[in-house]
Amino acid sequence: MLRFSTAAATVLALFHCCAVGAEVEPGTISAVSIVGTSAVIPLETRVGQKLDPVKLQKDVKTLWRSGQFSDIQAEATQDGEDVRIVFRGQAKHFMLLRRVQVTPPTPGVDLKLAPDSNIDPLGASQIADAVRKKLEGSGFPFAKVDASLLPAGGNHVDLTIRIDQGKKLDITQAKITGELGARPRDARDARKALKWTTAKTMLPGIPGIWKGWRVLPGYSDNAVRSDLGNLQSFYYTRGYFDAEVTANPVDTTTSLAAVQFNVRAGPRYAIRQILFPDHVGDNPIRPEADAGFPARAVCKRLLDERRKAEQVGILDFAARIEIREVPGASFTSGPEMRKWADVTAAIERGPAYRVGRIEFHGNRRIGDLTMRRSLLVREAEPLDETLLRKSLARLNSTGLFETLSESNVVINTPSGSDRADITIQVHEQKPRHWYLSGPVGPMSLGGSLQFAIGSRLPSWGQGLFELATYTVAAHLILLPKPLGSILPGLPNRRLLPMLTVERPWLPGERFLSGFVVAPQLGWRGMLAGYGVSQARGFLGGLFESERSYQPVLPVTVTHQAANGSVDGREGTLYCKPIMTATDRMGQVGGMATRLLFSFSPF
Repeated sequence: MLRFSTAAATVLALFHCCAVGAEVEPGTISAVSIVGTSAVIPLETRVGQKLDPVKLQKDVKTLWRSGQFSDIQAEATQDGEDVRIVFRGQAKHFMLLRRVQVTPPTPGVDLKLAPDSNIDPLGASQIADAVRKKLEGSGFPFAKVDASLLPAGGNHVDLTIRIDQGKKLDITQAKITGELGARPRDARDARKALKWTTAKTMLPGIPGIWKGWRVLPGYSDNAVRSDLGNLQSFYYTRGYFDAEVTANPVDTTTSLAAVQFNVRAGPRYAIRQILFPDHVGDNPIRPEADAGFPARAVCKRLLDERRKAEQVGILDFAARIEIREVPGASFTSGPEMRKWADVTAAIERGPAYRVGRIEFHGNRRIGDLTMRRSLLVREAEPLDETLLRKSLARLNSTGLFETLSESNVVINTPSGSDRADITIQVHEQKPRHWYLSGPVGPMSLGGSLQFAIGSRLPSWGQGLFELATYTVAAHLILLPKPLGSILPGLPNRRLLPMLTVERPWLPGERFLSGFVVAPQLGWRGMLAGYGVSQARGFLGGLFESERSYQPVLPVTVTHQAANGSVDGREGTLYCKPIMTATDRMGQVGGMATRLLFSFSPF
């Protein structure tokens, strides 16, 4: 039996690098070889160069990130006056997953791992670590999770996840105390910055009758740290650049926790001017009417610059704002005495990359070509991270895979090259399924009642005839009114048994997907269903906003006093993508479209 604890997941590999010293002279490299793989992996250590231990360590990490090895060793041996380098990799030994068991069964922990998917000891440990983090985020800060792989015959193994949740700890209240700012509205709005430590109101209360339904957030250190950052960012956006935010220690001996944030907002600065690099934007950004800091305009400019950088393939983008006090100057606004300051923005861009190889790992039934058709990034084109995120969303929309996120993507950028290789780790959905769905409320308003059981077909064929993209299912549907009253020629009854073969809507094969073969519906019904599916896919993309795929931009804020000294304090202002009026209209249109299609009988 192989057994691993979650603590092991933090140690990804043991890198053994040779010491360049008395035994091996740092001469010219005569040969570089990789033992353990036939793949071509670009390295910084090259023939003809001087041996550099720093490059050697980077290459070991590059080989590790390729995902092909469970351990890497680098050896340097003397070759006359030169040095021979050999990287020895221990290939990962993947096994086939037969069954997953969670002990004891735990609400919220549903490991949707497909049978016969690849798994290795490190992967099992990473799964256990992900479960632990999920439990911690749900209010179990003392959770312990172990993973074990048990032989199940041949190359198959059973994965067992053992969970000790420990005590649950909920946050009953989150207080903000201290000096909350010179303006009353700043003190009043500060609580809105708390996203992770405040209760969510699901149903409002009725005064004197019912207190309502509120969901308490689970306590975790990450939740408190996140809201510490949110509070500091809140005060930065309002011009309090000296703001300090701390949190009191939380008593974890009880089942209910109270979190207290302490704020010292400091003075609100009056902004004299805002300076950007010459190549950033044509129009200057001016302070607000009361000399306030125009955080929205500054963030929009920085976000636009990041988007421009993404479009040419720049992966590393960093923004910084420096606050410089103006000596001997002050600004009076009502009862408030404010210091003048200049704001200087700086931007750092890394090198631009083009897409190299695109590889998929973990797919056993679905072919690479089907997944490639859903991608918006293409080999040899600039690597646009927004298009990469959108590509993941398109893969998610097929329903063939477990939900993909950026954590499923590894980008390898060899030094000295403008190529970036992309590896996407996928987990296919279980081939068999069943579900029971029904309306919320009367069927005349909420739709039909349906039971279905089905399975995807075997992995045979290609393109339109790739059977693994098809699902055969048996349905039993109770309709609010006969289909014949909607479209002549359809069955004129409410209870409808059906046997269907369906190919879901695939973004890369638009007109060759999104159809159902159901003889019981006749050609009119199948044509109507195809039209509804195509309209749903088209309108879903039409109302989509690119900004929904852009993450928050963290901007480092530094402070320089009037005498020129830097106090060393730094903080982070979080710039969120700003939705335009067009984006909001798209959101409304998307919601209306989803609501409309929810009533469709197809």
